Amino acid sequence: MEADESDGSFLKLPINYSVVTNIDYEHLDYYKNYKNLENSFVEFINKTPPTGKAIICLDNNNIRKILSKIKNKNIITYGENEKANYQIRKIKYNFDSTTFDLNFDNKEKKNINIKNINVKLLGKHNVLNASAAFIVCHNLGVDIKKAKKSLKNFSGVQRRMTKILSKNKNDFYDDYAHHPTEIKSILEGVHNVNPKRKIISVFEPHRYSRVMSLKNEFSKCFMKSNFVIICPLYAAGEKKNSKFNLNEFANLIAKNSKTQTIIVKNEIELSNFLKRNLISNEIIIGMGAGIISKWIRGLKLSL
Repeated sequence: MEADESDGSFLKLPINYSVVTNIDYEHLDYYKNYKNLENSFVEFINKTPPTGKAIICLDNNNIRKILSKIKNKNIITYGENEKANYQIRKIKYNFDSTTFDLNFDNKEKKNINIKNINVKLLGKHNVLNASAAFIVCHNLGVDIKKAKKSLKNFSGVQRRMTKILSKNKNDFYDDYAHHPTEIKSILEGVHNVNPKRKIISVFEPHRYSRVMSLKNEFSKCFMKSNFVIICPLYAAGEKKNSKFNLNEFANLIAKNSKTQTIIVKNEIELSNFLKRNLISNEIIIGMGAGIISKWIRGLKLSL
């Protein structure tokens, strides 16, 4: 089965381990419809051999709906959900990292609570990814202290809240988020750490198929953003869809996320808008999977 690993939705790990963190209405250009997407996850989990484990997050509604279809019973569940085998507790977002506890019963049915697992990443999705990594290590017999140390030392990957520059006490970041779940998670994490700072999202919609199928979800995911600058849609090879209207899309975001929006046509307009409107102590986050990274990094020279 073809698996897209870029968003961490599901991936195949060494030693016959599989991890499923979430199922979203994503990549429907490939799967054609949600039913096919759902079936691919069921097939993926059922392929986990008896010598391995399928590690599944219970926090996602769509995952919980498919549990009855999974024949493979060699699974481990995790998440904030109270029914999870590994329960995530006390998530705390710090300025440049996140800490959380992980509670579970060991093989002897003794309750274990691992406190203050630390990762240099923000957002609930990164907590879920870090938890899954810890669970894999724990089940492979890796020493708990070593697993915690490895997570703490992990510096993250490029385009995941990568800081680009600071100017006039304004901080500029570049992030790969191009799906509503990712965007919402990043913005909530940043807001929790910086509740008094203004957050400006520079969002590049990615693919007509994704934006059209998730229009309502996109319109609601910017609740923690004080302002949204919307760039032209990056088609990623798809043919133009005349049903998509960028102005209507921007207005829907403003309405449902209760924020302000503006559209820029190109990199120059983005730079000029920021020059005229930025004040101080603001956080600017470029989001998207197309050329937005180039635009945000180009601000080093234009601001």
